[in-house]
Formats: sequence, C-alpha cells, structure tokens
Amino acid sequence: MFKKIWALITLCALLSLPAQAVDCESWVWGFDTACSHISGTWNEGSAGLYLTGYAWHNRSTYDADKIDSYNEFAYGGGLGYHRPIGNKNEEMIYTLAFADSHEDPQVHVGYAYMWYWDVIGPLRAGAGWTGGLFFRNADYNYAPMPFVLPILGMKYDKANFYATYIPGSKNNGNVLFVFTRFDY
Repeated sequence: MFKKIWALITLCALLSLPAQAVDCESWVWGFDTACSHISGTWNEGSAGLYLTGYAWHNRSTYDADKIDSYNEFAYGGGLGYHRPIGNKNEEMIYTLAFADSHEDPQVHVGYAYMWYWDVIGPLRAGAGWTGGLFFRNADYNYAPMPFVLPILGMKYDKANFYATYIPGSKNNGNVLFVFTRFDY
C-alpha cells in the first residue's frame, strides 16, 4: 500500500512543477509538431482530474485461474490538461497512476487526440487515439515502454468517460481499460 501512495504523491509533485518555455521549432522534423501540440495543450489547456476505474480482462483470451488472480478494480487517478481544437475536437495530455492487474502501481504519461460528434444536446461521442509511455512492474520492472492505443469517449458538460483496449495474446494484454475525466 505504501508503494501506491508514494507513486501517487510523486505523480502529483511532478505535475506541480512550473512549466518551462520550449522551443519546438529547433526539434527534429516530426517531433517539432508533437512538441508544439503538447506544449500548446500545456500552456493553453484547461485542467482536469482523472479517475481510473475498471480493467476488464477479456474472458475469451485468459485461463480461469488467471482471471481469478487478477485485480480488475484499477483504482487510482491523475491530472492533465485538455484544449479544444477545431470542430469541437480536443487534445489532452495526462498522467495516470493506478493499481494494475497485480495491484502494483502503474503510471501512464500520455497525449490523446479525440474527434467528437454531437449526439443529443450537450452529449457528444468521440473516438481517437492515445500514445505515450507507461511504467509497469509486472512485465518491465518499471522501465518506460511506449504505447499507442485507440480510445472511445462520451462527453457531457464537464464529465468525460473513456475506454481503450490493450491488445495482446493468450493470458496477456486483451484488457478493456475504463477511466473518467472531470473538468474544472
């Protein structure tokens, strides 16, 4: 339990550091665009509180004994920034810390781009992608590992609900991860 609390305290401390101006134009081609999107969201975005909730392991790809041993209540949270982009779309940067399948702390630092469509009134549905780095004990001993995943979302006023699917193989990956963001 102490490791989990320590990971969350470290995450919050890192996010509270003052932002430094970044000269994205001097970055290598391709990375300069990514830099400008991230720094633009950091400097112009609005803050949001993230809460993680559920990590469903696909029953058709796991043995029953594995399912019984896994934690699916991925409790945790994080902070981030989001900003609107044309046509009601948005991009976000975020950091999440939560309990993984083995109840060890797992940390994600990421960027996401969402395309949104109006459904009814203020309700909007969206789809996009997210990418970044994750730090996980079970498979990688907290070495930073890159990820790029699809993401679906529903947005109602200041409440946002997201789901992403982590693909994998037999008894590995194949997890539906659900989390929320509350804007302030």
